[in-house]
Amino acid sequence: MKNLILLVTLFVGVLPFQSQIVNPIIIVEPDNISADVNNLTLDETGLASDFELDKSLWVINTSAQAITLKCKKIEVDVLSGTENVTCWKICPLNYDVAGVNPSAFVTVGGSQMTETLGANGVSSGLDTIKSFTAHYKPMNIDGCSLMRYEWYDENDLNTPLASVTVRFIHTSGPCSVSDEISLAKPDFKLFPNPANDIVRIEMNGIQENSLNYTISIVDIIGKKVIEKNISSFENSFAELELLDLKQGIYIVSLENGSTTIQTERLIVKH
Repeated sequence: MKNLILLVTLFVGVLPFQSQIVNPIIIVEPDNISADVNNLTLDETGLASDFELDKSLWVINTSAQAITLKCKKIEVDVLSGTENVTCWKICPLNYDVAGVNPSAFVTVGGSQMTETLGANGVSSGLDTIKSFTAHYKPMNIDGCSLMRYEWYDENDLNTPLASVTVRFIHTSGPCSVSDEISLAKPDFKLFPNPANDIVRIEMNGIQENSLNYTISIVDIIGKKVIEKNISSFENSFAELELLDLKQGIYIVSLENGSTTIQTERLIVKH
């Protein structure tokens, strides 16, 4: 790690405009730390038969203050049937199937992962570099996919501090992808869980065309006990009262008409 810090110190030292930098976060490839790849598109090439393709990057804090970041993964134009997972702080156990979770902050165990990058050097006692790896499984499909990764200050999740787009190429033919981000499907989180009298539902990815989406709760025999339209949520949150429900396990579903988008298990304990 001392060698790593030395390399970064050298890298930062050669920037003549260091004092003028507004954005404190730079992204570099481990084998070329002299080039900031923030806002660039990088190619990662392999075969359709490869188990996975992966792209590793270093996220570096060049400021004089520590900063805590969250990382968002966005499927810009991804082949159906492929899978992906993003390692930020730790690696989630399960890969996402393309299209199921197209735009979301990296989450493990229901919690968005944060990573604190110390100030330049080690004055804060924390490292100023954190590693990141994007994993992508071609699943024997010939083609290519485009993924975008963005980093945000945990106190401002509206404006990315840095981003990198990765084109995963696993074809001998031409690679054709769109750089327009697909409309993200909404998703939700439950807390607390187990719940007693109230469960709070946090919605993400709410769009103007989400009026047809509903949240429903069904019991273990499939009887719908609660239903709420997303349009009635305030600031993407809703609280549902559970006092009339018996103790037990329920399934909470996000639905669009007859299509189920996401399900989560809810435990009710009185």
